[in-house]
Amino acid sequence: MKVVLALLAAAVVAVPAAGAYRNPTPGRAVVLQIPGMHRAKVHRNVVYRSGPRLRMDVYRPRSARGPLPAVLLGGRKGSPQKIGWAQLIAASGMSAVAFDVRSEGDASAAIAFVRAHARKLGIDASRLCTLWFSTVPALSQLNGLRCAVAYYASLGGDPAGVPPMLIVKAGRDENAGINDSIDRFEAAARELHADVRVVTNAAARHGFDLGPRTARTRSIMRETLRFLRARLARPLRVSDFCASPAERAAALRFFTADDRPLVGVQLGSGPVGIVLAHGSGGSLCEWIGYARELAAAGYRVLPYDAGSEFNGVGLDAESATEALRRAGAQKVVVMGSSLGALAVLVAGAALPVQPDAVVSLSAPASVGYLRGLESVAHLHAPVLLMAAQDDEPFSNDARSLYAAAASTDKHVQVVPGSTHGSGLLEDPSLKATVWSFIASRTG
Repeated sequence: MKVVLALLAAAVVAVPAAGAYRNPTPGRAVVLQIPGMHRAKVHRNVVYRSGPRLRMDVYRPRSARGPLPAVLLGGRKGSPQKIGWAQLIAASGMSAVAFDVRSEGDASAAIAFVRAHARKLGIDASRLCTLWFSTVPALSQLNGLRCAVAYYASLGGDPAGVPPMLIVKAGRDENAGINDSIDRFEAAARELHADVRVVTNAAARHGFDLGPRTARTRSIMRETLRFLRARLARPLRVSDFCASPAERAAALRFFTADDRPLVGVQLGSGPVGIVLAHGSGGSLCEWIGYARELAAAGYRVLPYDAGSEFNGVGLDAESATEALRRAGAQKVVVMGSSLGALAVLVAGAALPVQPDAVVSLSAPASVGYLRGLESVAHLHAPVLLMAAQDDEPFSNDARSLYAAAASTDKHVQVVPGSTHGSGLLEDPSLKATVWSFIASRTG
């Protein structure tokens, strides 16, 4: 999976300087240009709806083989904007379907047509996203898609059940009602912990992807392509053989805020969820036995495989927490071992809705740019910090983190010995302390 994502990313970033590139097609109108994007292979004027006859153009990378994931772009398919975006998508390793739209039902008709004729069109019908500008169809028409992107479009309806969404806002949009609707939609999505991200181009006006050619606009367009590539990639699988086949089948997949894919196994189904973050160089196997115990006790548990980049662990824990909330957890506890303990402390403080409790087993005070002491100064959730006395510097770090934590419900326990991280729970009395802490804060 990492190799595939790296190859797709290379299509965007590992290219000659764009300044020397001259797109000879109307697609040159979009602000972001990728050398060679105009070379996409295009199957033009495919009729997808009759009475009136509506058509679509299907773009593919020229050298691509086999079915590809696809992004559907509604609007006037022959506009410079749609041509440019379709070329960008094809140059990023995906297929793009630009289709004409005249009525509300045309979007669902186009999606249905692509699904029904996917093989002939060279598209993987199970991996579809949409990209809209100015207007968005009824949210119900997005059901079953991998994702949706909306640029400077008025949004209404209930965000419950929507696919992962990226919403791009023009800070100086001439129509103030559009941004008001986006703000309301974002607030409603936050209440539901829906997978919705809003990115704002603060100085830009409506239609900014057509100019002026600013670095901020190019950055947002690259982020859009990254979002689409990540959501349309083949799903990660749980490769850890410590998990049983049934547990691997219960994979819970999610993405970080910078679009890195992650996967864990969801055990149990209770209303209280527990996120388990492993230590550096580890995997969910560090937690699988303990996770089974928690699940048997009635908890919904998510041990997950964190990314290999240690500086990303804070984002990993944030995303895992929100994923478990979307899966049905009404209350959430985050628990981590070693580097994973630092991750849950940082994530707990950063989340818009902090967890109901945080458990740290041998957290370092800081690693790289992850500053635990600075983060816990904003942590108001109940927190339990544990470490072994002879496990330096972690025992002193536990005391320092305790002193810095803003929570009024905070506890530190430094025990004899040198046991590190999740190994502390091999002591029955310490395990009982953790269980009692969780139960009392989530009961």
